[in-house]
Amino acid sequence: MKYVVWSNLPWKEFAFKKMINQLPDRDELIFVGKDSEHEGEEQGIRFMRADMRGMESACEYVAIVCSPFWICHALGGGYRKIAFIMEPCPSGEDSRIWNKYSGLLAEAADLVIAVSEKTYLEQCLRRRNVLWWDEGQMETQENHELLRSFLEHMDQGKPLEDLMGKQWEQRMQVYTRIRSEIGPHETVSYLLASYLYFLGRVEAAEALRESFELALLKEHPGTLHSHYRFFSAIETRQGDLEQALHTYAITAVLPREKETLMRMEKWAVQERVKLLEAELYRENEDFRSAEEAASEDGSEEAEQFLFDLYLEQWMWTKATRIMDRHRVHLGAGISSEPVRATLLWIHGRKHEAVSKLLRASLLDWNALITFSETDLLEQASRRLGG
Repeated sequence: MKYVVWSNLPWKEFAFKKMINQLPDRDELIFVGKDSEHEGEEQGIRFMRADMRGMESACEYVAIVCSPFWICHALGGGYRKIAFIMEPCPSGEDSRIWNKYSGLLAEAADLVIAVSEKTYLEQCLRRRNVLWWDEGQMETQENHELLRSFLEHMDQGKPLEDLMGKQWEQRMQVYTRIRSEIGPHETVSYLLASYLYFLGRVEAAEALRESFELALLKEHPGTLHSHYRFFSAIETRQGDLEQALHTYAITAVLPREKETLMRMEKWAVQERVKLLEAELYRENEDFRSAEEAASEDGSEEAEQFLFDLYLEQWMWTKATRIMDRHRVHLGAGISSEPVRATLLWIHGRKHEAVSKLLRASLLDWNALITFSETDLLEQASRRLGG
């Protein structure tokens, strides 16, 4: 395979060299980034600047994208597949811009590679194409094999969910072993419960209960909220919606949470099972399960639910498909044209995006805010490219 790496740092400082060395069937590798014109030939790597002069047939390449600020180059480049290495927002960057374009790029990518376990767990609650790349020594060989398998499946257009399940099994075994070595620990038990939950194992509740009790003994703040929400998700997964709703109600103290609770209680009375499931999952941040449940309902309320979910999670391509099919209510400060214009922009159709935003601004000047965001994005990509 041919690869092009859109880097976040010059080669000498690049953090993912181990990953690059594990790319399967590597016929050619192009490394794009700041100061690349000063790099010499190394390990069969060709160094290029962001203008990509001398590169032909982009459709033959798999793009490995290391920063959300490369989103326009990645989605507008015509690559055969895109893998996005997703990291938390670095200090000094605008977190809203970083998170927005990370979400938009993750939605479009064929594979999302998380490099922290926290990010990995968050993304597993959203997507069906997530890999955790562990730069450390724990389970290194297994991680290398998984990386190669994920990329091969991605290139062949095969589903990645079975491979995700394989990694969940590995992580479950790791935390089971750690627990047996050091004894019960609130964080280890919580992570063990997370992977058991992903795998649909009934033992998830017991691992979470152990974590909860240990966290209470050590007086960790926020324990009731975090653990009870997780209990609610487990009970929803097990089909005990009455108990799941009761568990959620214990932590519903804010006005928005109480409003959500009233809506769920109404759906429980009306036996709107799938909508109730969807709301319980969303409140527990299991957005993937929430999407699945709402999609099975098929009502206008379910379409509005999905639309709101997609907007919140930066899954804007899915959101526009619902806008094309149904009349949906947009929340305060949101209008459809900036959403559509942003998608045009990141896919390289900037002239169309500008025209759409200018027309929209005649009715709502807030549409011009998108210009400031795209300007920040352009500045950030220029910094990366030198």
